[in-house]
Amino acid sequence: MLFDPRPKISRRDLYDRELELRVLDEFARKGSPILVVLGIRRIGKTSILRVFLNEVNLPYIYIDARLFEEHGFRKDLLYKMLSDGLNKLRSRWTSILKYLKVLEGVEMGVATIRFNWRGKPLSILDVFAKLDEWASDNGETIIIAIDEAQLLRYLKGGKGRIDFTEIMSYCYDNLRNLKFIVTGSEVGVLKDFLGFNNPNSPLYGRVRDELTITRFNRDKSIDFLEKGFSECSVRPPYNIIEEIVDRVDGIPGWLTYFGYKYCKKPNPEIIREVFNEAKMMVLSEIRKLPSKYYIYALKAISIGYRRWKNIKQAVELWINHPLTNAQISRVLQTLLKLSIIEKEEGEYRIMDPIIAEALKEL
Repeated sequence: MLFDPRPKISRRDLYDRELELRVLDEFARKGSPILVVLGIRRIGKTSILRVFLNEVNLPYIYIDARLFEEHGFRKDLLYKMLSDGLNKLRSRWTSILKYLKVLEGVEMGVATIRFNWRGKPLSILDVFAKLDEWASDNGETIIIAIDEAQLLRYLKGGKGRIDFTEIMSYCYDNLRNLKFIVTGSEVGVLKDFLGFNNPNSPLYGRVRDELTITRFNRDKSIDFLEKGFSECSVRPPYNIIEEIVDRVDGIPGWLTYFGYKYCKKPNPEIIREVFNEAKMMVLSEIRKLPSKYYIYALKAISIGYRRWKNIKQAVELWINHPLTNAQISRVLQTLLKLSIIEKEEGEYRIMDPIIAEALKEL
């Protein structure tokens, strides 16, 4: 179902991402040890990744790093997500068990694998090394897929921070049968975290593949909505389809959201209601930004102040005191790294039109 609001897991429910799936498949067969998948929020990264993993016929472990935001950036949660992934593997690749059970701290139940890392000399690298050994002996490649991987920068362990880039670097150099796929909607933050261009990063200079997920163009957006409405046996007036397309600018998550809501209540008035709901959603996200300066800068951009000087002047007017050049530059640089805005030919633009419209009303 195209309008299923959950991430897709089947190709038949994924619209027009054949090229992206082919890139993922080629990576799995002959790519570098790391693939970085980039794209703004609601662009469809998770759906593409999950469909690929379900089809690839390779063993994989999927980690949704967003769980750390809800439950805390703890080592025990990471081990739980790893053990959950291994429990899914064991149903098909049962021989993995004999490789893991020799590790102290790995507990085998009748139907589950658990990691008891407290007081045990168990590390993530121990587990990955055994997975690599199994993969080598069985002619397999194991995919470690991490969604919203930039959040791993906050991971904490028993004696401080866990540097996942060190783990990835070791695997890159020594475990030839493991591959990492990492996604990130905060593109600049993810790139800073991985540090491929930072001499101080464990991953500095490593060759990697990249895949950027882009929005649909206007024709594809219209076609997506028409196909989705057909699945729901709903036939809205064409002007409704055009209105949705105009409002969301090809972002698949928003197209799906509007389409799903309209199928539930096929009335032109629902579009206005859904638009207001969407604006409330993004405002709750924007309000999590570190300070009011970020919100004011975004508001300035949303109402047409696109250049650095004009943004600074608008923010200073609203807060009623001057800002240093460094302060406003830092704000804009952070918003760029979070993939909330983009910069082209000296002008800034908000990447999600729903965010832009919501900010105009603040």
